[in-house]
Amino acid sequence: MSKIFAFVGNQNRNALPGEGKGISVFHFNDQTGDMTLVSEYLPIDNPGYLAIDEKNRRLYAAVEIPAWNENMAVAFDIDPSTGVLSYINMQPTLGNTTCHLGFDQTGAMIFASNYTVAGLGARPGNAVAAFAIRGDGGLEPAFAAAIHEGKSAILPTKKRQHGHCAVVSPDNRYVFVCDLGLDRIMAYVLPKKGEGLALAPIPFTQLPDGAGPRHMTFHPSGKIAYVINELNSTVSVLHYSPENAGFTISQTVPTLPEGFSDTNTCAEIAVSADGRFLYGSNRGHNSIVSYAIADNGSISLIGWTPSHGIGPRNFSIDPSGKFMLVANQKGGGIAIFKRSIETGALQDTGKRVALQSPMRIVFGTFG
Repeated sequence: MSKIFAFVGNQNRNALPGEGKGISVFHFNDQTGDMTLVSEYLPIDNPGYLAIDEKNRRLYAAVEIPAWNENMAVAFDIDPSTGVLSYINMQPTLGNTTCHLGFDQTGAMIFASNYTVAGLGARPGNAVAAFAIRGDGGLEPAFAAAIHEGKSAILPTKKRQHGHCAVVSPDNRYVFVCDLGLDRIMAYVLPKKGEGLALAPIPFTQLPDGAGPRHMTFHPSGKIAYVINELNSTVSVLHYSPENAGFTISQTVPTLPEGFSDTNTCAEIAVSADGRFLYGSNRGHNSIVSYAIADNGSISLIGWTPSHGIGPRNFSIDPSGKFMLVANQKGGGIAIFKRSIETGALQDTGKRVALQSPMRIVFGTFG
């Protein structure tokens, strides 16, 4: 019988409102939504983002510490029967404040994104770095990297780079890096091991000034992507051109109700596995916004669900599609919602997991 584990990265260094516990591992019951703590991996600093390779039973964590000029990407084995993590190795990410990890479509490479709050010109200063994954799941040293600002940049700019996610296209041809500081989605040809990061034929897609593209995700069709803009609280619909890595913005919609005027920043975005619904998180409004996806990829508002906590940095839909877990980083722990597969609607179960500063949730199914 398959076992489902939920892995939670927690802020545990200079964290508010309290000190987290590294990586927490829970058994997840997809019939009831209950989570049972089964293990913790404590000797890791600020594992803010996690990425999972279920097939090879490996977990990867980004160490996110703004005070360090270089952060780390860390590799773990997963025991499929217990969920217990075993350390493999770690590598420097060649940049500061590492906030995202993303695989290529074959699972042979992983890309680290660096938000970069180190001082201007601080070395090494890369916005994105590429790693090959060893046969045992460990990470080789980064073989490629790119800076997005200053005279060392692949496309020089006077704006402040803030790389926030690297997503490989479904056809495995390009790497797209959302840069919140430049209001651009940078586009690189997917490198082979040992190659550098070369710009794609269309090197970037420009978002409106002050939009702050943070995370993006592709629709299961592979033809459309969605980006959540952290700073102006919007979602943009992008039509993908595989011939040149270009995106055409066809629609931009707000993530907030009309009349909401308090401070808000957006964080996570995800498409349901069936491609029918899109979700985003609001930090300030403290909600999950839900949209229906039409056949042409356009989105229409369903509504807002309170996150029942403060600062929903991340959320994840369980493998059955029947539940959503929301990680409230600034207070409230993890809130568990029932999700209607038919309508996409979220309903609070009243169940909570009392973690101090949850940052990221990923599921793994084994057996």
